[in-house]
Amino acid sequence: MKAIILYVSTHHGNTKRLAECMADSIGADLVDLTKEDAPDTSGYDVIGLTSGIYHQSFHDALKAYVNDTDFAPHQRVFLADTCGTSYRDYTRGMRKLLMEKGVCWAGSFQCPGYDTFGVFGKIGGISKGRPSEKDLQRARDFVRRITRE
Repeated sequence: MKAIILYVSTHHGNTKRLAECMADSIGADLVDLTKEDAPDTSGYDVIGLTSGIYHQSFHDALKAYVNDTDFAPHQRVFLADTCGTSYRDYTRGMRKLLMEKGVCWAGSFQCPGYDTFGVFGKIGGISKGRPSEKDLQRARDFVRRITRE
């Protein structure tokens, strides 16, 4: 199984930590879409799309990647995100885009991440210390489980 994780992490490095942890646990290639061009993912069996949440949605760079990519029928795709508040499923919109493209859905993972955007910055931020080691262990367990299936 050959895996790659594409990620966008622009503020506190929450998503970068999550993506690195997941990639290390399964030996996946890792690409930061804010620093590198979108790679050719045609040779991968598993593709992870990981982002912080920006205005209740995945980063525009990941949305553009999904819109511009033709996924192969054998490829399994998963989503992961970090967000200041995890009371709702922020993967819904991206998952809908993927389903419209006929992607083989592997699952999604969400965890809190330190957030100082907007009003949260005025109060010192929310979800301090997140993702925690416990969050990262849950991420490792998630990605190992979906790559075994």
